[in-house]
Amino acid sequence: MPDSPLTQTQKLPGVVVVRVTAEKIDETNLSSLRSAVAMAGEQSPGDAVAIDMSNVTFMPSVSLGGLIQLSQLFKARKQRFFLAGLQPSVREMLVLTRLDRIFELRADLSEFESGSPKA
Repeated sequence: MPDSPLTQTQKLPGVVVVRVTAEKIDETNLSSLRSAVAMAGEQSPGDAVAIDMSNVTFMPSVSLGGLIQLSQLFKARKQRFFLAGLQPSVREMLVLTRLDRIFELRADLSEFESGSPKA
């Protein structure tokens, strides 16, 4: 799974983590992020896919559509997909738009890093 300047991919037991290294997800990098996440899931079809967004401090509304598309892709593949490590401002935007009901959100990846994934 190739890394890009925008992402770093890591395989943990039961999950492929795509870490966003940028501080914002916007129209300039959204397509690259979507491609990296989709490819990570395609290469590990039996595993969950997580986007680690702990570095992301800004995400305009245009980015939400891209995340929704990813969510739909993984739902169609019957593959678990979630967002982890959300900064308060990003989490608040998801709550205000009620997208927190669509996405599975995790505070962090500790359940996987400990080596015992939970379904």
